[in-house]
Amino acid sequence: MATDAKIGLLVPGGFYGTPPTMAEFNGFFRRADELGYDSLWVIDRIFHNINIIDPMTLMACAAAVTDRIRLGSSVLLFVMRNPVLVAKTIATIDYLSGGRVTLGISLGGRDNEFEPMGVDVKRRVGRFTEGLEVMRRLWTETGVTHHGRFFDMDNVNVGPKPVQKPGIPVILGGSAEGVFQRTAELADGWVSGGTSNAETWGQAWEKIQGYARAAGKDPAALDSGKLMYCYVDDNRERAKSELENFTHAYYGPQYDVENNCAYGNGDQCAEFINRYIDAGAKTIILGPTWPDAGQIERIWSEIVPKLK
Repeated sequence: MATDAKIGLLVPGGFYGTPPTMAEFNGFFRRADELGYDSLWVIDRIFHNINIIDPMTLMACAAAVTDRIRLGSSVLLFVMRNPVLVAKTIATIDYLSGGRVTLGISLGGRDNEFEPMGVDVKRRVGRFTEGLEVMRRLWTETGVTHHGRFFDMDNVNVGPKPVQKPGIPVILGGSAEGVFQRTAELADGWVSGGTSNAETWGQAWEKIQGYARAAGKDPAALDSGKLMYCYVDDNRERAKSELENFTHAYYGPQYDVENNCAYGNGDQCAEFINRYIDAGAKTIILGPTWPDAGQIERIWSEIVPKLK
């Protein structure tokens, strides 16, 4: 593999019709591991009008049938969940996988998700940062005592601890200025979702590096990721149609495949992806429309060798 960028795959997780079977997912996970992809990433959405597979369940399934490939979330809706339970579940997956987890988290969520989950939108930033502190302490300490605005506990312990020391890498997702600053100050990296062009992505990454320097941190120590949907086909219009069917079910018909996705033959896809690598992306997460081993074999053989 010629590129210095880490090439991962987004596990298809949202389906308008019947979702894939366990056998289809397992075949996809195994083939990605065999081919040499760096990582598998899962998405999160609690409420939707299509079927969304639970991300932590998918990560556990992938851990069970792979040996090498890293497992990540891009991204988990962290404020919708109790950080103690997230700490427990993710630490368990890290333990069972032999230390292969990266946890991507966000403030995100759609407007109809906060109230049913008992989350005050106006206080979500405070809940997020306090929850992150609690989670990291539970990964590294025993007898944790914490009394904050949102969470209270005395002398508690979560085990097993993560295999990775001092804890599981945490990256943040989002496109707001506050996310850029929190990434620099609190996280191990940043990942951008499926809607941003290379210029906008590069500007955001520059801001994050500036915030890191201001906080006395080395920007080079931060990971920088870009998720994008991808379909390889010598017929460019057919590839675009496949992506439209998939992404419009998840995002809605306003989603712009032409400017947000890599599609067409290997050269066309690589040219699109390389714009983000040129802008500083260290991790590229490519999202196929189905857990199809044939498609990820084409990505690996026809796109990856042409990346910078």
